[in-house]
Amino acid sequence: MINLDNNQVGFLLSIVAALATMIGWLIVAIKRVLSDYLVAIALLFAASAMILVSIFELIPTADKAGLNIGSIVLWLTIGIAVVLILRFAAGKLESSGSKLEKSAILVAAALTLHNFPEGSVAISTTIVDFQSGLISALAISLHNIPEGLAIAVTALAAGMSARKVFFLVAAATISEILGACVVLYESSSLSEVFVAKLLTVVAGIMLTVAAAELIPHGVHSLKDARNGKGLKNS
Repeated sequence: MINLDNNQVGFLLSIVAALATMIGWLIVAIKRVLSDYLVAIALLFAASAMILVSIFELIPTADKAGLNIGSIVLWLTIGIAVVLILRFAAGKLESSGSKLEKSAILVAAALTLHNFPEGSVAISTTIVDFQSGLISALAISLHNIPEGLAIAVTALAAGMSARKVFFLVAAATISEILGACVVLYESSSLSEVFVAKLLTVVAGIMLTVAAAELIPHGVHSLKDARNGKGLKNS
């Protein structure tokens, strides 16, 4: 019988969660045409999963590891700042006359950057508390599906080939796995407090992405669906 410690179990959970991103790509590859309503539900579901796992798992896990309220607020703010800086940079690039394809690449790049620290969530949380790690991995898996869907839909709308679409979604998936690899490799030298800080930064990133990106786009797609604007061609 194979005995795995929390580090190894957390790493396996992280890989499973990361691979869920490819399900989003698979849905688009098979269906090719997605309604505004389906896109809206996918985005709002992803946002809900990110908010819930941040509030009920990541932040409490950081508190359990010994971070005080001031430290939690500080590291949450850092996570929020990371997303705002990425949005500002993306906005500057888009305003310089970039085409739809460049916009699609920016969406994929932003999610790929977000996935690297996110890849540490399941394994880091499992190291601190196995049950919390399991719940975090499940929540991340559920929100990774519409995340992969968002990348694939945007890329296909830009007229990219099936190969390029696959590459962009795969890059986001690999980024998340690499984040887990870093924690696994350095787990012996990582303190519980450091892991808690990392989890809090990721919580800030996830909350901001949900509030500033996924929810507004989801609501907009839902309005389009209700107004009967038809299907989103992917």
